[in-house]
Amino acid sequence: MSEKKDIFISYKNDGSGNQFAARLSQDLEEAGYSVYFNSKEERAASFPERLTAAVKGCKDFILVLSKGCLEQLRRGDAIDWIREELLTAWENNKHIIPILLDGVELPKDADEMPEALRFLPHIDALRFPEQYKLSPFSELQKVFCSKQDGGVQFRDAYNSNPEYDVTRDYLTIRERAEAGDVQAMYELGMMCFYGAASEQPERCGWDYDGAVHWLRKVSASDSELRFHADSILGRMYYQGLVPREPQSYEKSYALQCRASEGDDFSARERAFMMRIGLGCRFDFQSILDYYDSCRDRGDDESIRAFALFLAGYGRYEEAMELYNTIENLSPETEYQIGLLYLRGVHTDPPQPDYVQAAYHFRNAADSGHLQAAYEYAAMCLRPTGRFKKNFPEAERYFKIAADGGVAPAQYMLGYMYRTGLIRRDLQAAIHYLELARGQNHTQAALELASIYQQPECQNYGQAFLCAELVASHGMAEGELILGNLLFWGRGCEPDMDKAYEMYQRASDHGLFYASLMMQKIRELEHLSE
Repeated sequence: MSEKKDIFISYKNDGSGNQFAARLSQDLEEAGYSVYFNSKEERAASFPERLTAAVKGCKDFILVLSKGCLEQLRRGDAIDWIREELLTAWENNKHIIPILLDGVELPKDADEMPEALRFLPHIDALRFPEQYKLSPFSELQKVFCSKQDGGVQFRDAYNSNPEYDVTRDYLTIRERAEAGDVQAMYELGMMCFYGAASEQPERCGWDYDGAVHWLRKVSASDSELRFHADSILGRMYYQGLVPREPQSYEKSYALQCRASEGDDFSARERAFMMRIGLGCRFDFQSILDYYDSCRDRGDDESIRAFALFLAGYGRYEEAMELYNTIENLSPETEYQIGLLYLRGVHTDPPQPDYVQAAYHFRNAADSGHLQAAYEYAAMCLRPTGRFKKNFPEAERYFKIAADGGVAPAQYMLGYMYRTGLIRRDLQAAIHYLELARGQNHTQAALELASIYQQPECQNYGQAFLCAELVASHGMAEGELILGNLLFWGRGCEPDMDKAYEMYQRASDHGLFYASLMMQKIRELEHLSE
């Protein structure tokens, strides 16, 4: 598989165009960007597949508009590779950046362009003066979607582990699954979910259709694996990843309820959804009863969640008692303990008034209180009681808080753009999630670890760095993703020992699939002896 480049430079080989493009390419590469610039391409005859693939694989498409280039586009020549590159970028929703060289002006009337190119005059362009040294290079960098990580060695490595043949393993497991082996069905569904399903070497195999197909078969079985399959299916409905079906908190909650009978991770997910009334009716006593049934699990995560829930409803003494049973307090837990001392008003029994809460949050937000803007937006996104959802309002107020530097708001805005609650815009999602990641927001880093493995945003090097950050904070899903990357050799050198360590940690945190990967590593080590 040819290496993908983040920035594609399109130009006319007419002296000024190619000289500028060559200089720009060199400066961008020296600044750490990944650039596609082919000065030796024979531009005659049909448009080659390699250029199509390069344009489809880029994030930023730079169109160097010299006088000769613009004149050629306006003429509509029969053979015009620049036009084909530009149209390919437009049709694939690439971020197009026209650069106007000295003396070049785009027509004010779009009708002066050929019909297929009438979008071009409406795209904001940058003007570069004749003297390159005076060019606004810093302004160009500001508009890039691309990051300065072009030197990351493993950014396009789908599987660089010489000890593991992902395609052979996939085909072997699929054969067993098709023969009725339930464990193989579960493994195959998880391979599809995590992008390891591929019949051809070096081809990314993200397959949510396959994941749903095989995990539903496991869910319908009487195997203990059905709980773990329901856990993943519930997560897919929560994130809107089930093909041809809308995002559904209700279906997610129902699946997490079933999964919680045999999957510890789902038990915590179910408790989270119960306490905010997401996908289910808010019932305070039912939540208390459920948490009481979970206390015997003894893990800090459940105790912390229960204490946070109690504190939110004025049960301060009980919450403090629970917090004191946690051996290793996280910064977030200590923050919540601080809030316990700050709060003094409560009702008995607790009965939140979400309409009044939203009223005051919005008043404060409109006066410039960023945290209030975040809280109000969160209510618009995940409504409870008589307060109804309002996604456009959520986007507006999350953006106020996010642009003001509130990391949770940056994360939530990125989440909305990723899942399409307003519109699906992965580049906007990456922008806001990266802002949150810059403030060490681990949930944002977890989202990015997944996004950067998607074909349209593929950057395994960044996925690895994000997964490392998440795993370092003890988050189970991050530990599993990091284990997968280390095992497959995506974004890093393959390291079976470190992968095993991450799988062990993820398994200890309740992710069953990690235990199967540990078994796979032991089997590979046995074969190599």
